[in-house]
Amino acid sequence: MLDAAEAASGRLDAEHGEFRFVLEDGRVLAGESLVGARVMMRNGNEDIQVLIAAVETMNSAPGEPLVLYRLLVEDIAGQGLYDACRPDARGRRLGLPLMKDKVLTLTCTSGAEGKCILMGYRPWEERGDVPMRDLHAACIHLVRADYSGDDRPTTRDGTMIDIYDRFGIQKPDDLDPMPFEAAWGKDGAVCVAHPRIAHSVTLDELAKNHPRLRDRLGSEACTEEVMRSHPEAILFNRSALP
Repeated sequence: MLDAAEAASGRLDAEHGEFRFVLEDGRVLAGESLVGARVMMRNGNEDIQVLIAAVETMNSAPGEPLVLYRLLVEDIAGQGLYDACRPDARGRRLGLPLMKDKVLTLTCTSGAEGKCILMGYRPWEERGDVPMRDLHAACIHLVRADYSGDDRPTTRDGTMIDIYDRFGIQKPDDLDPMPFEAAWGKDGAVCVAHPRIAHSVTLDELAKNHPRLRDRLGSEACTEEVMRSHPEAILFNRSALP
């Protein structure tokens, strides 16, 4: 565990989704050795003090094992601690740190960013044959049904979707396939066959508000077969017709 003396003389960082505390003597503390440490993190527009309460290693394909953390935040009124993360689909309240523009931030496994990391789209990975950062960005747009790529989600929690890519990190479920919904790139949808949630947005609204999609809307203009050869389309998904 990290004691107060060590905490006063070192640098906290995040590498590959893991906390790293570099002491002045060069030692690096990580994993279980950081349980009990309190760290300052960025949450939206505010800084919060976070307690690392527990550490778990998730051994799942694809990719290397992930280190996940149970993180507690002190109540603003000083009434105790609460979980920084909401439960994910498995009921876990876990998260991990990321560096964004040299700022240490937190992402949770219950959010779009964390879900995409769990699926194998990890922005810190360097693979010459796979654009990992672009896949991570495309996945976030996909999970949120942010067709325009301008941070306007149109999905609903609990909606089932089948996600796959042209690189084989995630593969489609062909046993009981749902209809093709959309192809995705790093800036949002490349085409949309049908909206995921009918009352959230319509094809007509997408055509009106986002000219770049105007000729790529509907089941005839947007097919997986056509999008497989489109250079911007790196991620695909299926969902039930609304």
